[in-house]
Amino acid sequence: MGRFATAGIALLFLIFLSSATSAGQAARASSDRKQILEVERKFTDTVVSNDVRELEDILAEDYLGTETDGKLVTKADSVAEAKSGSSEYASCRLNENEVKVRFYGDVAVVNGTENWTRKDGKSGRFIWTDIMVKRQGKWKVVASQDLAVLLGK
Repeated sequence: MGRFATAGIALLFLIFLSSATSAGQAARASSDRKQILEVERKFTDTVVSNDVRELEDILAEDYLGTETDGKLVTKADSVAEAKSGSSEYASCRLNENEVKVRFYGDVAVVNGTENWTRKDGKSGRFIWTDIMVKRQGKWKVVASQDLAVLLGK
């Protein structure tokens, strides 16, 4: 076999290997995106439910969040707040079509919005960024920053 034929076969093999790797990465990204959307749905639900178990599962031990008033909170702070009583929110809905996920290995930057209504009748939107890390096969929120925008009233 000539040099050119050997080089051609090697090139074809590398192209095949590259496309197989790309397909595998795309499948993983799709699966990870689904998992992240599920975490974001549950995180959104805790705004109303104050479900301590869900928060404990969603937030990483080293979680640090910035609330809408600029206050920094840890996982322990967030769990304690959930335990302290009922939520001021009557509803909160994740706008899934506005969720953007970007992957950097086992780190994901997630941007999105939620529409909410408080029990006092005021409504608005959260605009947020969550940083997630995949640990032991599970996506955990390690950082978040929220902005609240009051609508109408």
